[in-house]
Amino acid sequence: MLRGVTEGDPWAREVALARTTAVWGAAGVVGGLGFAGRFRHDPWRRAFGMQNAGWGAMDLAIVVVAERLRKRRMARLADPYEPAELRVEGRRLRRILLVNVGLDAGYVVGGLALWRWRRGSGAAAGASAGIVAQGAFLLAHDAHHAYHSTA
Repeated sequence: MLRGVTEGDPWAREVALARTTAVWGAAGVVGGLGFAGRFRHDPWRRAFGMQNAGWGAMDLAIVVVAERLRKRRMARLADPYEPAELRVEGRRLRRILLVNVGLDAGYVVGGLALWRWRRGSGAAAGASAGIVAQGAFLLAHDAHHAYHSTA
């Protein structure tokens, strides 16, 4: 269990998801840009770094939107911690996470296929490896939270 996440509290799980995704996203942007800059003359490494920076920026944007939507949903409810509301939100969160798990698996498989197909091309192979790395993290992250979410 994650620190600060109470089983059965989807609101706290959403905050934990946002926190982890924001850290991962920021690390992807900073690390990816640094990696790409350090290896700017190596097409594979540069593309790998840029792919991670791009995914990191998208992760951060998703966190901003998801947090605004969570706060809006909570504000619209008379009591967001009423048991019936917790069940509804828990089911909604789990459904979203299970869809994400499928998408994440698709990123990994697609990235692996592209990597294999483009292995002779430095930049394309590096970008494909970046897709695999990001997809693998998101797959583990979303699957963990889906498993621990209430249904």
